[in-house]
Amino acid sequence: MRWISRRNLRWMFTKVPIYGQLINSSSSSVKEATTDLITATLFSLLPLWFYPIISKFAYGTDFWATVKSFIGGGELFLYSAALVGPLIFSITRKYGEMSPVPSDGDTEHSTFPRMYTIQFPYGIWFVLVSALVLGFAAYFFGILREAGLENSARTPNAENLLFVSGIMYCFTLSCFFCVSVYRLQLDSTPQEFGADTRDLMDEWETR
Repeated sequence: MRWISRRNLRWMFTKVPIYGQLINSSSSSVKEATTDLITATLFSLLPLWFYPIISKFAYGTDFWATVKSFIGGGELFLYSAALVGPLIFSITRKYGEMSPVPSDGDTEHSTFPRMYTIQFPYGIWFVLVSALVLGFAAYFFGILREAGLENSARTPNAENLLFVSGIMYCFTLSCFFCVSVYRLQLDSTPQEFGADTRDLMDEWETR
């Protein structure tokens, strides 16, 4: 009975958008993606943590207070947008393709416009989520910048927006991690891109 319960939980997790196929990914892909995530995070956030460390040891200022002052202007919204932008490009560029022309060659009566398909796990989800993140990041960053102008009618809660920016950045990091895992998983297979990749994905997602 316990085995059935675990099996059901595993099946339910595979149906979670974006994260579901992590459970079917190899440990080597997860480890390499984790290394990529840590490396990307450390270097991308270098302007936010490098000087606060120097300031703490040189001048005795509080590390977290300095970091908070650095990200109080909505910088994490910009970092979130900077993370998801390349995700859209890399997924659509390498794994995207137009729907095939009808086999009879009758392009005149074919569906127009031709649908764009993405042969990547949760490819459409990643594109949609990335577009939403970009939109919200631009909107919230604009609110913070407008609030800093003279005679601004907006008085946003800086603490709430700081919290939202942190949540958004952590979410985009998780998307970056998932894309890295799935990319490594697909690249580790000898299948050629196209129909074989679709068969591989169908088999993978029905495990």
